[in-house]
Amino acid sequence: MEKSLLMKDDTEADGKAEIVMDYVMSYSLRLAANKYFKKDSKLSQYCRHMLGALLGITITDDTNVVSINVWKEWRCIDLCVEVIIQDGDNELKYALLIENKYYTLLHDNQLNRYKEIFDEYYDTKEWNRAYRMVTCHEKENIEKYYGKELAESPEFKALSFYDLLPEKYWHKDTGTYEETESDIFNEFWLRKW
Repeated sequence: MEKSLLMKDDTEADGKAEIVMDYVMSYSLRLAANKYFKKDSKLSQYCRHMLGALLGITITDDTNVVSINVWKEWRCIDLCVEVIIQDGDNELKYALLIENKYYTLLHDNQLNRYKEIFDEYYDTKEWNRAYRMVTCHEKENIEKYYGKELAESPEFKALSFYDLLPEKYWHKDTGTYEETESDIFNEFWLRKW
């Protein structure tokens, strides 16, 4: 993959990359809502796949994603996401906690503290809750950097960026993903940092 001009320059440290991650992830997730969905758009396909991967469900072209609301740095949690999906007569509500990690490590029992805050707020049965940590590390390095417990956790799932991208757009022969119509999306998700 090409080097990202958006996320990688001559800065030696991460340069607060996690803040950029919050904004671009929020943008990408909100684009999965039906009001922005275009069946022939690769951007729409990527964003809906990403939302489904984070929620642990399949989102097809026919899925009615009614709304997606995102709060950045909500009670110190990187992203708090509420998703409403209409399935026939049923309204399905999802509350999603996302902790982003550029190439940094966890600290101070971070995930458990955030989960407690999140669960206290979403303590009703109407919300299906999901807990995710998204990292730039490749899938095979999650255990190495975050421990076996998180790598195998059924509750707080650790995902690599690459887990969020649909395989159907990956070309092994060139080592690249198919481009979308959004330069911002391409620079953030489809380039090497």
